[in-house]
Amino acid sequence: MFRTKPSIGLTCVAMVCAVLSVAPPLLDNADAADRRQGRRSTEQRLNMQQAVALAVTRNLRMADDRLAVREKEHQRREAFSDFLPSIDLQYGATWYRYKNSSNVAAFAAAHDGRRILPVARQGNPADPVGSPTVYGTYPYRIDPYKAFTLTATVSQPLYTGGRLLNDYKYARLGVDYSAIQYEVDRQDLILEVYQAYNQMTQSIKLLEVADQSIRALEALRNQTREFYKAGVVPKVDVLSTEGQLAQARIQKTQAQADIERYRATLNLLLRYPQETPLQIVPDISFVPSDYGIPQIYATAAANRLEIRQANISVEQAMALVKSSKADLIPAVSMQVQGSRTNDDWNPLDREAVNSWSLQGILTWSFDMFRRRETVKERRASQARAFVAREQLVEQIMEEVKSAYVDMKRSQSDIGDNRKAVEFRRENFRINQERYKEQVATYIEVLDAQRQLAQAEGDYYLSLIGYRINKATLERRMGILRE
Repeated sequence: MFRTKPSIGLTCVAMVCAVLSVAPPLLDNADAADRRQGRRSTEQRLNMQQAVALAVTRNLRMADDRLAVREKEHQRREAFSDFLPSIDLQYGATWYRYKNSSNVAAFAAAHDGRRILPVARQGNPADPVGSPTVYGTYPYRIDPYKAFTLTATVSQPLYTGGRLLNDYKYARLGVDYSAIQYEVDRQDLILEVYQAYNQMTQSIKLLEVADQSIRALEALRNQTREFYKAGVVPKVDVLSTEGQLAQARIQKTQAQADIERYRATLNLLLRYPQETPLQIVPDISFVPSDYGIPQIYATAAANRLEIRQANISVEQAMALVKSSKADLIPAVSMQVQGSRTNDDWNPLDREAVNSWSLQGILTWSFDMFRRRETVKERRASQARAFVAREQLVEQIMEEVKSAYVDMKRSQSDIGDNRKAVEFRRENFRINQERYKEQVATYIEVLDAQRQLAQAEGDYYLSLIGYRINKATLERRMGILRE
């Protein structure tokens, strides 16, 4: 909060709100004041929802899954392109050692300058009038030693026995499988964030318990020292208190190490640098679960994405069977080919000649043994995919039951541990008062304090364990969301 006079502080906030036309923000700490002035703090403080949203947005696992979906989509388009006609262009240049009469005949009437005209040789009666002779005028000529050809071939499959259709179906199912895998990995990532976040919360609470134990033991030690100086208690009482105080400090160190370890896990999941001072908002709220049997099984059967993936795997295996069976029957395709030939490098000019052809192609391979074995292999793969799906369903139901049992156990432990904390706290207070009056021994006080710290730790463990187990159950049922 601002360390200013109340009237000046309220005036400044009112002026800012009048300019910006917004409600005055509540500035609870120095970091909020820095953000209001445009200076961002290096410390990250997140709640559960913010941590999950950042992990889904920033984690490279999600980026890889998005690229996998894009990759499968390109494969689907590749398979779809097989339905469309293919065009092949070929350009060939040929030089002949001897004059090629076929080129002369081809180019003879391609242009006026290349017509074959009847011309008689004067003075040679052996050459009758009207014998064909190539007569060319500049710039048109025939070079019978060269041939340049541009050929375009268009091929269109007409019937493949269902191979193209099933190959496309397999590729399309691959896109669906990858899209579902993205959702599966997203739920797994959310569960990992839930676990790391709650475990860090648990460590923070255990650190608070250790701090409380240290403060209580330090007060008890100081009191025991005064009694020792007064000659009321022996020195062994002081030493025992110091020993338990050292044990409490060890537990504090362990809690601090756990906090750093889970902070490192969160930094990894959120893709922050490891030395980022990430801070969380501890949440230990308790909402009783209303999940029950057989509702959890029906929910898992309807929502577990892995079951949908298993169904897709069975459909893909069937598509491969049909695609391999297509190799046992003939395939029909059509091919149109057009060419243009010239004795110059440019076959597209006006003096070139055209040629075209249309043909239907029937292809039937008789490697029956290999192809039939391929079909049998694909059928066995399909059967294995079906068995794997049934095994997966059974395994999912077992995981759901185990997660449900863990959650119910943690839920029942919360109430018992809460009552135990109340009893242990009151017991510790009574023994403290009795020790001050020299009615109770130091052993009773130390034992009461140890039991209180253990009860508080068990309470937080059961509370955080319930939250983690509930999130695990929702993941096993396929309903864990951000």
